[in-house]
Amino acid sequence: MTEFISTYGIYLAYFALAVAALAAIVFPLIQMFQDLKNAKTAFIGIGAVAVVFLLCYMMADKVALTIGDATATAGQMKWVEASLYLFYVMLAGSILAILYSTVSRYFK
Repeated sequence: MTEFISTYGIYLAYFALAVAALAAIVFPLIQMFQDLKNAKTAFIGIGAVAVVFLLCYMMADKVALTIGDATATAGQMKWVEASLYLFYVMLAGSILAILYSTVSRYFK
């Protein structure tokens, strides 16, 4: 039994992971196409994040980095820096949204 699990169990786990990932992608897409009005707002949100990422990517520098034996190319560092900028923008946006919802509740 142990030999069966060690031989085929990992493949079964990979299969279960693939089915779960496929279900996590397909079912929300089916739901989105059934309600196109809500899908429009979702696409607007995704587009807004894409625009913000494009702005962050344009602000990022192209500088190679070498630390010890590890080397990161200029292109890799541009993607890393753009991702960090996007993280900072999203963090600031979420903090502002939390503050706005908290403060606006007192004025209602």
